[in-house]
Amino acid sequence: MSKDRSAEQENNLLRQVAQGDQEAFQKLYEQTARRIYFYLYRILQDESLAEDVQMEVYTQVWKGAGNFKGRSKATTWMFGIARNLAMNELRKKRHHANIDDYAHLPDQRQPDMEAPDRQRVLKEAMSRLSSKHREVLDFVFYQQMNYQEIADILDVSVNTIKTRVFYAKDAMRKAMEGMGVTKDDI
Repeated sequence: MSKDRSAEQENNLLRQVAQGDQEAFQKLYEQTARRIYFYLYRILQDESLAEDVQMEVYTQVWKGAGNFKGRSKATTWMFGIARNLAMNELRKKRHHANIDDYAHLPDQRQPDMEAPDRQRVLKEAMSRLSSKHREVLDFVFYQQMNYQEIADILDVSVNTIKTRVFYAKDAMRKAMEGMGVTKDDI
């Protein structure tokens, strides 16, 4: 299914959800839950918390579907909800942080690259980024959103998104260098 057709189908499902259609809600969930969950997991870096927040996202989608104005894709609106809830959780977590929460900081060990595991290396490098950098790279590379869609979710200008992506890529490069990995290694 083409990206535009899929987006239109999701928008139609959301309009039906706004009218209380449970079957449409189930279809919308089936089409979007995986993307929403993995976005939350990459931002929160906690399976259980990502699952909890995902449930809250869909609760808010069910309750607030009537607030969707259709000026963006349904998924853009849903990722906005997911982002807001994830940021709330990160603020709570930061408030209660302790030294054990920072086990992901560089320990200067070089990763085992004898059997390159690109996904593992990228996941580790992403975990070393700030939540702001992880978030923007997630939207660009995992969610394949364009800069305008990301700007809509984050409520900033497209130029701000371009700048954030630039600095996030630079932070990713530095994180990988800190792991002893070059772009040629992956």
